[in-house]
Amino acid sequence: MNILQEYKDYFSANEKPEVVEIGEANYVSILGDGSPGTALFYKKKAAIKEFVAVLEQHYTAIDLAFSSSVVEIFYWFDEEEVGYVDIGNFYTTVDLDLLKYRIAIRIPDFVKAEIIQEIGQTSDLSFAKDFEHFTYTAGTCVQLLHKGPFAGELQTLPILQKFATENRFKKSGMHHEIHLTHFELGQSQEHLQTILRDPVIKQQ
Repeated sequence: MNILQEYKDYFSANEKPEVVEIGEANYVSILGDGSPGTALFYKKKAAIKEFVAVLEQHYTAIDLAFSSSVVEIFYWFDEEEVGYVDIGNFYTTVDLDLLKYRIAIRIPDFVKAEIIQEIGQTSDLSFAKDFEHFTYTAGTCVQLLHKGPFAGELQTLPILQKFATENRFKKSGMHHEIHLTHFELGQSQEHLQTILRDPVIKQQ
């Protein structure tokens, strides 16, 4: 099973804002906090790809082969600490040292939390014990495809915000970024394609 092909709609977005429905999905994930540009962030991002490679080997051995390599990141702030942070100004109104994140890679539904825990306890991979099974249903979301450097998201997210507001939607959960193209610290970001997705609820 190729996860990217199996869930094509999930990994698709247009350059113009749109409303989508995202059902339940399962992931391997690892938590963190602080700015997403730190060396620790990139170490965790590299480690999750190594961890999933081991997980793939395990399931191939029992005739349940799958492949998954698209890194996704869920971001949020503690609202009790910083208050409500909307889509358009998500990265500009609060100190990013207060940012919380979950780096994730989507996995098939048949991958069990117990296996992730078992590999974590027995592997010598970096952060192995910190990886966990994560299930999430985003529901109704607004999204668009951002092309180019991450810094450009500061201009793209207000476009998504405007679309949400015009359609009487309000942000209702974690900001979600799906990195369709691989990236490393220090690498050119001109080629990047990133789905920016935010769960929303209809305002009365």
